[in-house]
Amino acid sequence: MTIFCYKKLEATRRLGQRLKEAREEAKLTLEYIGQITHIATPYLEAIENGEFKKLPKAVAFRRAYIKEFAQAVGLNEKECLEQLAREAGLLDAEQVHPHRQIVFSRFASVTTALRTSLLLGAVVLFAGYLLWQIHGVLQPPRLTLISPQEGELVNSLTLAIQGQTEPEVTLKVNGQDVMVNEAGRFNMKVDVSEGVSTLTFEAIKKHGKKTTITRHVVVRAPKYGEKVSLGASEPNY
Repeated sequence: MTIFCYKKLEATRRLGQRLKEAREEAKLTLEYIGQITHIATPYLEAIENGEFKKLPKAVAFRRAYIKEFAQAVGLNEKECLEQLAREAGLLDAEQVHPHRQIVFSRFASVTTALRTSLLLGAVVLFAGYLLWQIHGVLQPPRLTLISPQEGELVNSLTLAIQGQTEPEVTLKVNGQDVMVNEAGRFNMKVDVSEGVSTLTFEAIKKHGKKTTITRHVVVRAPKYGEKVSLGASEPNY
């Protein structure tokens, strides 16, 4: 006659219950577990209650939390991780990097290309502006003479000089400073001697670059009753 023996099997305990019982047996508080594992207390409570959905969605975070908790209370971490997977703790978890969520968008490549284009455009503009500034420093100043003209004949001992250069330029005629207005124009009279007079015009930038123009004029003293000519007529500025 066959004799059957009945043995009551112990119900499998949930992962959270196992961790909680192990913690209580070790007489450890959740606050202490949080201090040594650096896991926030609400997450530890969610693990003990089996509420895995309250944990961060990244798989790496959930596995790390269970591993640290198991080590802190003396349980086998590998068994705890396997039980975590069986209890569907990872079914709603996202397979993403633990520190950031990767979002794929069809506009991502367009946005990257736009940012790259804007950056390159800014670099090109800055480089162009820098080259323009360097060119301005290295180039000699512009100087245009309206009066007197080369070889001009005047019958006055006073000569009108007129022309234009660049603003903020120092202008000299035979070493004498000439006033230049905000637009770079100049108009004044200088004394000359009878005969051939040489006038040297120098426009000097603050960085030292210089433009020089030389004019020769023939001066004849006016006779009594003769109309005086100072040179070219004054332009309307």
